[in-house]
Amino acid sequence: MKDNIIDMALNLFRRNGIRNVTMDMVAAEVGISKRTLYEYFQAKDSLVEACLTKELDRRRQMASEIISSSNHIVETYILFTWNYILELRRTHYLFMQDIRRLYPGTLCKQAYDFESHLKNKVASFVRQGQQEGVFRKDINPELSAIILFQQYAFLLKKEKLFFLRRNIPLMKYLLILPYILSAVWQRPKDLA
Repeated sequence: MKDNIIDMALNLFRRNGIRNVTMDMVAAEVGISKRTLYEYFQAKDSLVEACLTKELDRRRQMASEIISSSNHIVETYILFTWNYILELRRTHYLFMQDIRRLYPGTLCKQAYDFESHLKNKVASFVRQGQQEGVFRKDINPELSAIILFQQYAFLLKKEKLFFLRRNIPLMKYLLILPYILSAVWQRPKDLA
């Protein structure tokens, strides 16, 4: 029951932001009484913390699966980018904004630490790609990771931009991947 509450509450928080979701809404979504909900979670803050912890664990697992299933550094880079875009699409910008504003010392730090971990992974992908001759040698891997995540942050803040509209088919996102990759890709000598 507790996992079901967390899953349904997380979906509500992601769709509406944290401040816009009440414990009454969570109870109604789960199909239980508010009293039952409070037996599992004493306060909304403890529910939010459980939701974010579960979400970060899910994202860590997803990152591990991408790394273990990828056969090539470019595939890994594309899958990481693709999955991050998908996550942005299914998350209302208020969700992250509320975490930063309402939980700056605890949950925001967990999210920041996870994002730092992902930035380090992206930088290591770029370094690996440089060693394999796939990515340009003159690129700073750490800076390229920061720029990539700043682009994501910009998209998250500007929900109405083309990239985040929910009515656009996902295949159109493939159109932006060559532009992202062209900044780091090493052009083969026979095409130069």
